[in-house]
Amino acid sequence: MDFIEGYMTGNAWEELCVQCYRNRYREVHYTAIPAVQGGDGGIEGFTVNGIVNQCYCPEREYTDKELYEHLREKVSTDIKKLLSPEYAKRLRNWGVPPIKEWHFVIPEYKDARILAHVESKRKEVLEKKKKDPTAYAYIDTNFKILVKCAEEFAPEISRIIRTNLTDMKLNLAVIHTGTPDWSKCDSVKVDNIRRKIKAVMHVEGDADEDLNLIINMYIEFYISGLEIMNTLRIDFPEFYEDLFKLEESYKNEVKIKTRMHTNRAMNQALFDEILNEFQAKLERDFSKVFTLASIGELKQDLIASWLADCSMEFRSV
Repeated sequence: MDFIEGYMTGNAWEELCVQCYRNRYREVHYTAIPAVQGGDGGIEGFTVNGIVNQCYCPEREYTDKELYEHLREKVSTDIKKLLSPEYAKRLRNWGVPPIKEWHFVIPEYKDARILAHVESKRKEVLEKKKKDPTAYAYIDTNFKILVKCAEEFAPEISRIIRTNLTDMKLNLAVIHTGTPDWSKCDSVKVDNIRRKIKAVMHVEGDADEDLNLIINMYIEFYISGLEIMNTLRIDFPEFYEDLFKLEESYKNEVKIKTRMHTNRAMNQALFDEILNEFQAKLERDFSKVFTLASIGELKQDLIASWLADCSMEFRSV
């Protein structure tokens, strides 16, 4: 959820969850239940093998304790609905099979007490069924309540954004925070960045204040880029693959451009040209899935990686 731009509203979270469930549970015929007059009966949809899901997104960002209290109250309220005769009638009318799993789908939780609360509610439901099996025939004997968080649906969310089924975009720029781990950029890469930036800026010594500022910025971009690309590779592999292919393709162009370039006086103009061209390529391919801030971040991070290795060279003499 850190990568989704802006705070998500309850309706937007519900729409996203329904799309995720349609995607993941297509083979067991997930059926969404639209909100109608009188409410949706406490679930967003169901499958033919007994899975139902209920989505909840807090109204704002809460402290860990406040979030736990809101989640606990929501679970208690919805399980009370589940056990009501009116609720049972709605489920029968919709053709919902005996419920084996009730999924509580939330962006995140930070207090493990919600898991204990969910377990206590599961036992409460099964105790009711044990006392009156006929009245609670719509509850399976192996009934479970499972807490599902956004992170679990990263593949589905990635696919939904990638195929433009939502206006949502990923904001990768949020990862570029905190103190960078300088150990991730060894002395050889630092020296490469320094040498190439000096060639672009036409600076001979190492004491220039602007030179050192730019060098430090590109070292930070390099470290940030490692983190972002690793995050994409693990959590959003389809985005990573698309970006990796573009980056590899243009990196080869950069290698040819900079190595064929013989006029040292034009280093700055060539560097600016590469920045602008790469920005345009990123916007062309990723403007529908990444925020503009993300594209700017990716541009600088990947340029930094070319400065740190041998992809980008500039004439120093």
